[in-house]
Amino acid sequence: MSDFGTITINDSCSLCMACVSACPSGALEAGGDLPRLLIIESRCHQCGFCAEACPEMAIQLQPRLLCDLEVANSSTLLREAEPFKCVECGQPFASLAMVERMRKKLDGHWMYSSNQQLKRLQMCRTCRTRDALTAGDYRS
Repeated sequence: MSDFGTITINDSCSLCMACVSACPSGALEAGGDLPRLLIIESRCHQCGFCAEACPEMAIQLQPRLLCDLEVANSSTLLREAEPFKCVECGQPFASLAMVERMRKKLDGHWMYSSNQQLKRLQMCRTCRTRDALTAGDYRS
């Protein structure tokens, strides 16, 4: 195990950002409103929490010593995807891979048995909440 390094991300990453939440040093950052994953390599301690938290097992630790301090202290893009836009308001809120992953995981769940309930997975949190509270289909 190394005290310094970065991580690599493979194509199975849906940009769910579980790794960002698990990173104790703040080395991993979300790209704000865009589905992007960034790293500040000087903060990465190679603890492996990000790899453990990743539901897609898309993260590999890459031990190394980066001597260029300017590069090590700056945000580096690891992965990005085209944002998926809310089907109601058009606001980008997730990656297409993340929306598809949610649909797959919730397929067959009683709370997502109708087409309208499944459509909520393609809505931003504001439109999803508004739709759920006005539709009345949550009282099954």
